[in-house]
Amino acid sequence: MVRLKQRYILFDILYPPEPNGEEFDTFSDSPRSALLSLYQSSSTSINPKTLTQVIRKILQDHYGDFGAGTAGMSVSVKYFNNKTSTGILRCSRQSFHLVMASLTLLNRIGKREVIVRCLHVSGTIKKCEEFSIKRNKNLMLVVKQGKKDNSNGVNQFINNFGQNEAFAIENDVEDGSDE
Repeated sequence: MVRLKQRYILFDILYPPEPNGEEFDTFSDSPRSALLSLYQSSSTSINPKTLTQVIRKILQDHYGDFGAGTAGMSVSVKYFNNKTSTGILRCSRQSFHLVMASLTLLNRIGKREVIVRCLHVSGTIKKCEEFSIKRNKNLMLVVKQGKKDNSNGVNQFINNFGQNEAFAIENDVEDGSDE
């Protein structure tokens, strides 16, 4: 019997400032204030069940019956932390590209506008957890250093962020490993 292989996607939810709010005026004062305003706690109404339903709806809306049939039923949010707005999603290996695309198409949860980023893709949930812990430690160090030396660490984190994340996804997924 053949084992069904899964992929685990680590994602986070960022909250951009409302255009009419007070946060919008102070958002670009410094890179540190921008990071702190983007990384907010999620409301308690956001839980794994509601995220799974929203993702399935986006798959249906953007990819039709094909997306809903191939990826929709294999999608489930295994972990979501409201304090850090970080979650781990499980999907089938064949359809993880559709699921990643649908996560990026997600721009509203409830009445709040959001930005969802896929941070890491792995064959095991343990590797996603390890990556999340390492990333959060680095982010905390950068924010603490930003207080001391006028946010040079934050600028470095922002500049290197996309390169490190893309490198991690390419090495983990495209090497053909079946973890």
